[in-house]
Amino acid sequence: MEVTNELISDMVRVELGNWEKDDGGVWRFKPLPRKEHKHIRFREGDGLAAAKEKVLGEMGIDRTRGKVELTYEMPEWMDVDGAVKPVPIHIATDDDMDMFLAMRVDIHEMKLYVVPMDLTMTLEIDGFKVVPILDEFAFAEVMSKDDVEKERRRRADKAVGDSIICTQVPPEQVADSDDGPLGWVGHTYAAGGFATLSAALRYYKSNTNANEAGRSPVTVLNPESSSSTDDHDLRVTRLTRDLFSEFEKAGSTSGGQVTAAEEDTTAGVQAGMQENVTPTRGAGEQDLPNATINHPPATPMSTMLQLLEIPEHTFARDAAPVIDDTDEEGGERTRLVVLDVDYEGDELFVGRVFKNRDDCKVKIAVHAINRRFSYRNDRTTNDVVIVRCVSDACPWRVYCVRLEDTEYFELRTAMLEHNCPVEVRSQYQRQATTSVISQIMKAKYAGAALGPNPIGIQRALLDEYSVNVSYWKAWRARELAVDMAKGSTTGSYGILPAYLHMLSKANVGTVTELHTEADNNGERRFKYCFVALGASVRGWKFMRKVVIIDGAHLRGKYAGCLLTASAQDGNFQIFPIGFGIVDGENDKAWEWFFECLKQIIPDEEDLTFVSDRHNSIYNGLTKVYPRAAHGACIVHLQRNVAAKFKQRLLAPLISKAARAFKKTTFTEHFEEIERVSPRCAEYLLAIGWEHWTRSHCNGQRYNIMTSNVAESLNAVLKEARELPIVSTLEYIRATLMTWFSKRREKAALHSMPLTPKVEELVLKNYERGTSYEVIRITPEQYEVKTTTGLSYIVDLHNKTCTCEEFTMVKIPCSHAIAAAVRCDMRVPDLAAPEYGSFFWSLAYNGGIHPVPDLCTLRNVPDGIATLNVLPPLTRRPPGRPKRSRFLSAGECKKSTKKTKRSCTRCHGLGHNRATCKMPI
Repeated sequence: MEVTNELISDMVRVELGNWEKDDGGVWRFKPLPRKEHKHIRFREGDGLAAAKEKVLGEMGIDRTRGKVELTYEMPEWMDVDGAVKPVPIHIATDDDMDMFLAMRVDIHEMKLYVVPMDLTMTLEIDGFKVVPILDEFAFAEVMSKDDVEKERRRRADKAVGDSIICTQVPPEQVADSDDGPLGWVGHTYAAGGFATLSAALRYYKSNTNANEAGRSPVTVLNPESSSSTDDHDLRVTRLTRDLFSEFEKAGSTSGGQVTAAEEDTTAGVQAGMQENVTPTRGAGEQDLPNATINHPPATPMSTMLQLLEIPEHTFARDAAPVIDDTDEEGGERTRLVVLDVDYEGDELFVGRVFKNRDDCKVKIAVHAINRRFSYRNDRTTNDVVIVRCVSDACPWRVYCVRLEDTEYFELRTAMLEHNCPVEVRSQYQRQATTSVISQIMKAKYAGAALGPNPIGIQRALLDEYSVNVSYWKAWRARELAVDMAKGSTTGSYGILPAYLHMLSKANVGTVTELHTEADNNGERRFKYCFVALGASVRGWKFMRKVVIIDGAHLRGKYAGCLLTASAQDGNFQIFPIGFGIVDGENDKAWEWFFECLKQIIPDEEDLTFVSDRHNSIYNGLTKVYPRAAHGACIVHLQRNVAAKFKQRLLAPLISKAARAFKKTTFTEHFEEIERVSPRCAEYLLAIGWEHWTRSHCNGQRYNIMTSNVAESLNAVLKEARELPIVSTLEYIRATLMTWFSKRREKAALHSMPLTPKVEELVLKNYERGTSYEVIRITPEQYEVKTTTGLSYIVDLHNKTCTCEEFTMVKIPCSHAIAAAVRCDMRVPDLAAPEYGSFFWSLAYNGGIHPVPDLCTLRNVPDGIATLNVLPPLTRRPPGRPKRSRFLSAGECKKSTKKTKRSCTRCHGLGHNRATCKMPI
């Protein structure tokens, strides 16, 4: 919830409606009925037109039929004495939009009220006005490094949060060396009455050559235009003032106006921009050198407010509420001090703070890519980052320094003008290095997100940054991004013991096993890992006793294999039980996996395993589960037969023989197989009928004749199999958590006695049995005759039928349903309890909880926290790993059907109108 609130706090609440006056003559905003509000993020500096376009798009308003006007109002708590009623404020210019966004930062309850109207209408409502808020005015000076540090500490103690403005330092000397004057460049655009830097820039650009009546304008970057031209070598001007205190002095005593020529290297102001500065000093101040002083008569307070364009009723408003910092660690104070850290744009300006050195380098690279130029690293250390344009004649240069005792980097000096030729600027794509791309894309792989593939990265870079990169560079960038977002592949093994411990603590009943082996140096290296979540362990009690097992290869750096054991719930959905990560599908790995699985599923005679015909699986089951039955997957058997005997008729015959319920039916199909291919019949006989047929199986297979459940689970975990080992396990845990939650809700809403899928089967069997003739033999036994003349005996007490379907699947067949209807017996009572909604809900009753943050190992025992597990010695072979699995014997890819070309003139196939040879 904190994350959600933080995201919404950065967005503006937008409502559609109209302004109306109530009975008391006060403006009230009336939202339009059946129109939901939206939260929209506006970018400061884009202006009013861009804001309107964003509102039109988000609110779904047709631009060809209507338009919108943006308004807002001050909160009611600002009406302190009742004299100033909140009135609608019309956002009519770019400055108004910047003012609203600036106030929205401190006054979070402010909303943006949107008035929709036709294209031919205008907004003319009496009482609308713009109410600017000016919170602070301050000017600063050029200082030495020590003086600046003292000033910073003083301001931090007073919680002023002001900036420092650098003046009078030539650009070629700014932060050039340690022995030269250091150019501390900051900016306080609020000191000029502007909400944002962009608003100040627009104002000064539009008023570059304006002449104010009664005083001489001063051009900061052009001192010759000033009336004070006696000495242009003025270097330091001490004019740090609190404006309002000076006005109080000016109102009581005679004051003076000081006009000075100053060279300003304010952040974001490029060379050539002109600015008018008219600082004010109070009475009693000594005259500054090189300054022209005039003594106008005392000015009343109202006149001074008009001079500053401050409305008088501004002083009738109370200050906004401020929530005090409650963070004992001081982390929140640090975040507020360096607000620029949260800014993710590509603008570079003096005073901007980056999270760390890597973030600094990435932001500079994105800045260069978006502006189509290239640069070189002039100097990069742990404390300094200096970059220059690749052209020696170009003055572009950026200088960043690490802040003391932090990882933050601050941009101290920026010369952002370019004069390099096009052939040099065209090298901008060089800045899109693998590390830069990975830093840009790493957010897309955070958490359980799969993120884009290399082709997706190529398209994203081309669309967003107009950069073309090779597929191999995109692949390497993706590998780095995954490592940064989900942890490195090698380091993931180191935190595996702590992760397994925390997983067991968070989920009661979880079974975890970690097996390591010592290498030649005595170091512990990963060998096997097993995880079975507590919710799955408890839910297994309500499943049919059939376990489907399979293995899938891992595609990570150290390869390996993911072994899975699953069941099928009463609704025929996948129910994962246990997962193992081993070095490969070999005898030792499968035997170790079965030993871990035996802690959850004991060896019983009514237990059945279904898998492919892998030799290691057969050997492991024989040693660990000697009493359990083992059935082979029919699909894999069909593929093996198709590859071995090359006859298409065998595959459907094998399927019919394997799925037959009655032994007599199986014999008929097997004799057909013998007639088609005697060699195939001998092959199937050597396998053993009990391994691949339902009628001869030593255990209960129900309707589970294939390992499709395990194959489907492997397909779900396809993307997770290339992640680091901890991320793979976390991906599995998150997937199961979602499955259990959704199925638990679905089971709670289900009101029928049987699960939804079983209800469908019962309904189909009921429709088939409506035409059957039912004859009563005993109160529990009935003879059912079908329309084809076949007769079956149904025993409702023992829940059997001579068709054997009811006996083996445990779902009432059409004959059993017809008999139950004849004796008024409830049909759901005939099904096995595992198919009931009650068992279905109990299977998913347990929840799966996330693992606590591993940033601290405070709750982990010392023996586990200090256990250092190294990755296995096996490594992934060189080259790009295969994302699709190797096809089994007899398996082939499905060919996509190609649509035949048809002629639009003769409607024939195989040609078009241009090549048609039919007579006209």
